[in-house]
Amino acid sequence: MPAATMPVNATSPIARRATRIGFFMAGFGLSIWAPLVPYVRERIEMSDAVFGTLLLCIGVGSLTWMPLSGLLVTRRGIRPVVLCSVVLLLFALLGMAFSQSLAVLALALFCFGGSLGVIDVVLNIQGVVIERDTGKRHMSNFHGMFSLGSISGALSLTGALTLGLAPATGTLLMIVVIALANLAVSPGYLRDKAPAGGVAFIRPTGAVLLVGAMTFVVYLAEGAVLDWSALYLTEQKALETAKGGLGYASFALMVTVGRFAGAPVVNSLGTARVIGLGGLLAAFGIGLTILTEHWGLALLGYGLCGLGCANVSPVLISSLSRQNAMPVHQAITAATTIGFAGVLAGPALIGVIAHYASLTLAFALLAALLIMLALGSHRFRD
Repeated sequence: MPAATMPVNATSPIARRATRIGFFMAGFGLSIWAPLVPYVRERIEMSDAVFGTLLLCIGVGSLTWMPLSGLLVTRRGIRPVVLCSVVLLLFALLGMAFSQSLAVLALALFCFGGSLGVIDVVLNIQGVVIERDTGKRHMSNFHGMFSLGSISGALSLTGALTLGLAPATGTLLMIVVIALANLAVSPGYLRDKAPAGGVAFIRPTGAVLLVGAMTFVVYLAEGAVLDWSALYLTEQKALETAKGGLGYASFALMVTVGRFAGAPVVNSLGTARVIGLGGLLAAFGIGLTILTEHWGLALLGYGLCGLGCANVSPVLISSLSRQNAMPVHQAITAATTIGFAGVLAGPALIGVIAHYASLTLAFALLAALLIMLALGSHRFRD
């Protein structure tokens, strides 16, 4: 029997390896967008407000497709859904790199957000199945691989652009990497159905709503850095256009460091302190980025923001296992969906603020939200 058709046990190393690589390549694919932003703005003339509205397409794609993920997995299994979503992601990246019109770019961004949203949900389903069957915790490592992929993607395309490759050529190279990596590990994607209640959206209440709102702020911060850091660095801090992706790379690097070191930090500080100190550190990082005139210190600011945000969303999601308002799987799905609304509303709102006021004011308001998140940390107990 060919390897691709053989049943895979969730306890096997090949399943864990596929999940790690899957998360890595999802982060890799996501971060390719950041270095492309300045080139897209040069290729297609638009205002900050129009660009911010275009970014809505990423969030709309994620929020409209994510609820369908469970149904697809239930009917088709994890492996076909992941691979089909990867193919759609690759076509979306092609559209983002080559589009000459706002309509094509909007469609590409919609498919970009939708495919990544489905991949995120389905890989988390596989991670839950692996944890359930092995009796061991792997999710922190899986999510750390996503962050590592984000760094690698941003740095890889930024490096290719710095060496003189055209944006379209560099994107094609990244597409080949994503395709080959997923094909190589595809036998490790499971055929399991979604765990009962694991992906259906349920109206959240109480603690679940609070966790969702706070996750919204963290995802908003990540989306803002992804979509706007390159423009802010190149337009306000005199960084070369080809190196604009370093802002998100700095953010993602410190998120990765924080997550791989997260277990002892969380065990030592506890949930409330991780949220409180993380929110304050992230706000300080954004403040440093705003106040400094040198792009090097601005990169440090984005890195501190990433370090602060690194373990906030994981401990928020983990806290849902200690609430009784909803079944845990449904609570996690609801809170994550609310969190992704930050990707929908946040970057677009920043674009509107940048258009009518300034991008600096938009980042200042983000810092204020992170401080509010820190102030809400007292609601949590271990």
